[in-house]
Amino acid sequence: MKDEGKRHIVPEEGGHPTGTLVILLIYLVVIIGLWGSVFLILLQRA
Repeated sequence: MKDEGKRHIVPEEGGHPTGTLVILLIYLVVIIGLWGSVFLILLQRA
């Protein structure tokens, strides 16, 4: 009965890494934005 209160202190290892997913999504958006801007610049010069 005494161990039930201590279980909430230990963080869950099986959770989704939301922070990592958010950083990955931001990284992908930045890369796509950079390639899109380069593509538009090349289209304007052609």
